[in-house]
Amino acid sequence: MSYLFLLLLVMCLLQCSKAAGKHLLRFLTFCQRDVKDDGQYDIEFDGDQLLYVDPVTYRAVQRLPEFAKHLMIDFEMARDTYVSLGTCKYNIPRAIKGENYPPEALAIPTSMIYPKHEMELQVPNTLICHVNNFHPPTVAITWTRNGQPVDESEVSQTQYYSNSDFSFQISSYLYFTPQESDIYSCSVDHISLQEPLTTFWEVAVQTDQQVVETAVCIAGVILGLIGVVTGLWFIVKANKSCQA
Repeated sequence: MSYLFLLLLVMCLLQCSKAAGKHLLRFLTFCQRDVKDDGQYDIEFDGDQLLYVDPVTYRAVQRLPEFAKHLMIDFEMARDTYVSLGTCKYNIPRAIKGENYPPEALAIPTSMIYPKHEMELQVPNTLICHVNNFHPPTVAITWTRNGQPVDESEVSQTQYYSNSDFSFQISSYLYFTPQESDIYSCSVDHISLQEPLTTFWEVAVQTDQQVVETAVCIAGVILGLIGVVTGLWFIVKANKSCQA
């Protein structure tokens, strides 16, 4: 069994000078025992990952494009990451022994599928499978289209993001072109699950007839509300006439 050792290096609250409230800047290192080239070094701001450092190349990767041009990469970051991950690996067996070999904490993942853009038939789009609230961080995510595995070249995946309770979240992206009635599935395999967690999503586009039916239904509801309000107005007016 692999144990996860999560080391919070820095957690500080910054008071914003222009707005009431606080902001959280967090430097986070995690690794797993006996998992080669595993680990992650993140810098997060208010729950958003600003950047992470690849544990193999030690290259910093900026996560938020809108801040990329304003963010200066510290050239000492590679060294800091190397030291942090080394410290993490070094402390795992000692922490386990110090806690008298506790069972590994497990949290069951949740998942949901949604399109990145408003969907139109025959227009390329992206399906996002968002997996959240799991621990430890290792998950396997697979996609199918109409029951058949998709081409892996159509799939990409983010790094792990940490939650405030130290569970994790991750997103998998499937690049696809919507075809009417196609059914997609995202399956998540995790140590906490007895069987993979599978979520389905179907390509469904409203026809012109459905649009008309929806418009008629909405118009009926509005007319009904107008009738209720008018009826109440006459009742109130009648009651005032009786009292007079």
